[in-house]
This record gives sequence, C-alpha cells and structure tokens, in this order.
Amino acid sequence: MCEPTTIAMAGLSAVGSMEAISNQNKASAANRANAVQAANSQYADQGRQYIEQSRSLIQGGFDNILAGREAQADAYTAAISNGAQGASVKAMLSDQRQKSNRNTTRTQQEMESLRTQTNANFANIRAGTQAKINSVSTTSFGLGDAAKALTPIVRHEME
Repeated sequence: MCEPTTIAMAGLSAVGSMEAISNQNKASAANRANAVQAANSQYADQGRQYIEQSRSLIQGGFDNILAGREAQADAYTAAISNGAQGASVKAMLSDQRQKSNRNTTRTQQEMESLRTQTNANFANIRAGTQAKINSVSTTSFGLGDAAKALTPIVRHEME
C-alpha cells in the first residue's frame, strides 16, 4: 500500500502537469489571436493599397482615352481645315485610334498585374499567419504526463 505522501506527490505532479498544459494552451490561443489580428491588419492595408493603385490606373486610362479622343478631334479638324480628304484623313484617324487602343491595352495589363501581385501578397499573408500560429503548439494530458505523475508510486512499490 502506498503512503499518503507518495500519493500526494503523484497528485502534485499531475496538478503541475495540468497547469503547464493549461498555460501552454493559453499561450497558443493568445498567439493565434495575435497572428489573426495582425493578418487582418495586413489584409486591410493590402486592400487599401489595391484600391488606390487601381483607382490611379483607371483614372490614368480614362485620361488617356480623353486625350486620344481630343487628339483625334483636333487632327480631324486640322486636316479638314487644310483641305485634306479621303484616305489621308482615314489613315490619320486610324493611327490615333491605334495609339488609344495601345494605351487601353497597357492599362488593362497593368490592372491584371496589380491583381496578380495583390493575390500573391494575400497568399503570403496567409502563409505567414499560419506559420505564426504553428509556432506555438497546443498540448494535452498524455501518456508521458501520466507516467511522470505515477513515477513516485511506482518507485515506492518497487522499494
């Protein structure tokens, strides 16, 4: 039969293990909450950057369209005023439309690049957040903890 002090030692060991497990799990939960909060902040910042950059690209594209239309109108008016007709006016207008189309295509390509980069940044934020969460693990009372708690009893019985 075990002495009360041996049983008390085993109980204290189990309580100590349970407290350490509880503290580890609290630290893990706090770490997770901090990582998620930091990620949300990064997502918001990235979203704001995307909005500002896309607005700038859209406005620049719109300005290019207006400038192209103005250049076409000016060129057409000047050509007609100077007596140009037919094929030369059509060629000049075609050249102006091509320039406008190139500018529109460039703006679309820059928007696509911005979307791709923003999505990559979001993926990096997710990966970093998961790495932070994984850096502090949770734990539970397991076989090793039970063995540690029962060690005084087993030693007593072996003596």
